[in-house]
Amino acid sequence: MTKSTARRGLSKDNKLKSSSGNFLKSAIALFMAMTSLSHPMKAMASEGADVSAGRRVQGPDADANGALSETRQSRRLVIFFHGIRGRGSVMAAIGESWKATLRDTEFVSPDAPFAHRSGGRQWFTVDDQVLRPDRIRAARRAFDELVSDIIEREGFQNDLQHVAFVGVSQGAIVALDAVTSGRWKIGAVVSFAGLMPLPPASSSSDTSVMLIHGGADRTIPSSASVTASGQLKSAGFDVTLKIFPNVGHTISSEQAKDAARFLKQRLDG
Repeated sequence: MTKSTARRGLSKDNKLKSSSGNFLKSAIALFMAMTSLSHPMKAMASEGADVSAGRRVQGPDADANGALSETRQSRRLVIFFHGIRGRGSVMAAIGESWKATLRDTEFVSPDAPFAHRSGGRQWFTVDDQVLRPDRIRAARRAFDELVSDIIEREGFQNDLQHVAFVGVSQGAIVALDAVTSGRWKIGAVVSFAGLMPLPPASSSSDTSVMLIHGGADRTIPSSASVTASGQLKSAGFDVTLKIFPNVGHTISSEQAKDAARFLKQRLDG
């Protein structure tokens, strides 16, 4: 990186940081009412039995135990991140519905690292329903270790441009944080009914971002994604924002279809 490029990057980061106080206050207020999104696709998903942290949605070349055949060479990897008190098995249903659109793709739906006191799993602690940045930062190590294990296992450690994160609610928060903090330079990230806890700490044009939100969401209002879109664009991210007027804090079939088309276009680019 040249000195002039570094100066431009610092100037952009300073502009982003100048609004961080107001942004964080808004994010905290939005998160106060956040609850579980246990069934993101009512038409497609239902809560299943407990699964391992690295559940794979089987593709046409996987055997009955989910193991890859020696001849399989998937071109894409999609990692799902469920909502608070959820399980990876819930998000796995979305991967099943995307197989026809995203052929030659591995879908992995891990459980979050931490247990929730009310059951299920969580990506970071919110027992008092307050979004605290220190809790998100404290959970980054566990998140990164989990994701690193999946990416290495699936053989994408040198092909991150064909990796996508897809999260819902709390899962969307950690997926966005992983990208906007500069920790993960992947091909794409999709946020369903999420919010961005902090302004971007780095600038990037390499990761395409899709923010999908229901206009009738009363848990995390769609204004959270509108705000995030502006912050991300200012940081140089390629952002697509879609608000679905009559959808609440869930993932509708139409939202899921739009996300699949987005990933196919971005990861094949």
